[in-house]
Parts: sequence; C-alpha cells; structure tokens
Amino acid sequence: MFLRNIPALFFSWTVSRYILFLFITLVLPYPEGQWLKGDVDLYNFWSKGLVNGIFPINDSMWQYPPLAGVVFAIPQWVLGNALTGFILFMILFDLLILITFLTTGLKRFKLNPDSTSLNGLSGAWFWIMWPILMGPLALTRFDVVPTLFALLALVVLSNQKMRPILSGIFLSIGAMVKLWPMLLLVIYPKTVFKKVSISFVSTAVLLLIFMNTWSVGFTNFFNNQSSRGLQVESIAASPYVLAKLFGANVEYPFRYGSLEVQASFANEIGFMLNVLTLIVFLVILVLNYLNKLNYLNLVDKALVVVLISIAFSRVFSPQFWVWVGGLAALALINKETKLKKVIVLLSISAFLTQLLYPGQYVALLSGEFFATMLQLTRVVLFVWALVLGTKLLLKPTRGKVNQYE
Repeated sequence: MFLRNIPALFFSWTVSRYILFLFITLVLPYPEGQWLKGDVDLYNFWSKGLVNGIFPINDSMWQYPPLAGVVFAIPQWVLGNALTGFILFMILFDLLILITFLTTGLKRFKLNPDSTSLNGLSGAWFWIMWPILMGPLALTRFDVVPTLFALLALVVLSNQKMRPILSGIFLSIGAMVKLWPMLLLVIYPKTVFKKVSISFVSTAVLLLIFMNTWSVGFTNFFNNQSSRGLQVESIAASPYVLAKLFGANVEYPFRYGSLEVQASFANEIGFMLNVLTLIVFLVILVLNYLNKLNYLNLVDKALVVVLISIAFSRVFSPQFWVWVGGLAALALINKETKLKKVIVLLSISAFLTQLLYPGQYVALLSGEFFATMLQLTRVVLFVWALVLGTKLLLKPTRGKVNQYE
C-alpha cells in the first residue's frame, strides 16, 4: 500500500518540496507570492554582518536569540548566497524533521505495532502534508530549526532509556534559536525535571559564552522583543479587526517587524498578555510538578502548552504553524493520542492562514469583509482547539497514565 511504503514517502516529500520551492521562487504563480521571501531578504541583509560575528545592534527588527544569527549566517558561509541558500538550508531541516518522525514511528511500530498507524509512518505523512496546508511560507522562515530541536528533546525523553540530559541539551539549543521551546520545560515529569533543567541551563550558559567570544551585540534582541505591541494577527487583536470591519478608527503601523494595532487600550492589552502568560505557565509548572496533569502524555501536553503560549502571545505570525504542525505530527504517531479532534481543527485553521497570508493580507489591513472573516474564522477554530486541548490537559485522573508515550 502506498501510504505504508517508505520510498513513496520520500518521493512524496521530494515532489511536494520541489513544488513549494517553485512557488517561493515564483516559477509557479502564487497569490501575492512576491511577499513570501520578504523575511529572507532581511536575513540576507543581516547575514553580511553575521558572518563576521556582528549582530544588527541598531535594527529594531532583530528580535531573535543568538543562535538565530548562526542560522542566518550559515547559508552565506557555505554557499555565499543567503537568499536561495537559506531556502535550501530550511529544506534540509525540513528533511531532518521528516527523518525524525520516520525513525521514531518505525521504532514505536517495532515495539508496539498496535499503538501506531500506517506501520509507524503516520507522523511522517502528516508532516509532508503540513507545509502544503500552511503554505510555502513554512520554508521561508527559520522556524523548522527550533522545531527540530524541540521534537528531538521530546523524542529522546519518550524512549525507553529516557535520556533527560540529552533532552535538556536539545531543548536549550532550540530555545537559543527561538525562545518558544523553553516553554516545554513546564510539562516535563517530576522524575526528570531536575536533570533536564540543569542540562538546559548548562547548555545555554555554554552557548552564551561561545557567542560572547565570537560575536558583538547578540543580547540586543531583549530590548526589541520587550517593546513589541499587539500584532494584527494575534488572538487578542480580534476585537480590533472586527471593529475595523465596522468602520472603527484602527490603524496598523509597522513596528518591530510586524503590523501592530494602534487603538485604545491596545498597549495595555499587550502588557496584560505578558503578565497572564507568566501566571498561566507558573500554574501549569506547579500542577505538572504535583502530578496533577497526567491525563495527557508528554507529547500531547507539549502541543497544548504551545497552543496556550500562542493564545496569550502578542504575536501570531503564520510561521508559528510550523511549531504546531511538528508537535501535532509527533502526537499522531501514537494511534491513541487524545488530540485528534484538536489537530483537525488546527489543520483547518492553518489552511485558512495560507489563504489569508499573503494573498488577502492587504485586504485584512483595509478592513475588507472576506479577509476579516478569514482572520476571525481561523482565530475561532484555533480557540476551539485550544479549549478542547486545555480541558484534556486539566482533566483529572484517578491513576497515573503513561507520561511519555
């Protein structure tokens, strides 16, 4: 059968990624496709200094942890071309993610065939389909890099040997590329939390020491990140998007690399989101440490936690779907995952995001009806999935469940 065939899997990946590459390079037409590589042009500009260890100190659009600079510099180092080179570099990481799902699924199928579907290939197939759902933008941002390390952190912990030190190392590397993988620390089991945390912090310190000797200005991202406002695509900006549809005076100035809401109480809402994020994640950390979050396994919990972080974020960029898709694919390797309905809702929302960005983005900023409905529908679907996932996360259990698988 085609779906249980490994050569068919790699053939499908090759064809799909080649088509996505043709969209990105505008060989094939794509709605407003000229905007797909906007960030890649910026990465290329930054890479000229990054190859010499010089970070864009005075650039308000630089908001990334230090290892992101390394990611942007490598295509320039290796190929002397950070434009096409960057896309090819991301396709390589995309392939590494596919291989991670393949090896993880095959190992699980060998150990417990009844708990996997498609002979262990379900996660790999889902990942092949995901960038098609969310669009070629998946390969024009660098989010596949931290996603790979977050997945590796979960995979090495969920195997039978449970290697918490290695899990902490992977998680730390991912967080030094883009901060979100560190959020997964709050759902690690109490039995391994200490070792994972020590490994995470130790790796981060070593990486910072290395960056300090190699580069200049790598800590500048803190100021720019903390100054960000409420992005138009964020969940919390939905009332403003709806108000704009009905003629309210809502502006979207370009600041810190995104279009932010400029209207009454927007800054206050952004500040409250930061406070709520801190409170919510402290609560999750405590509940998990007290073994109160045992209904879902580690991977399912990771997906729900990321959904919560996105919901409370001031930003909901289209590339965030790479994180969601990677964790969803890992969850689907387990036939008994409790998040199937959640993942279906997220998949529809991701597809609507592709329809919105970049094709309908200008229309959204203008308050046009169709684009506004796209945005609000994708938000409603996401929130629906979030509510279902959070209810499962908090569901009480009488006894312990398998925390890792």
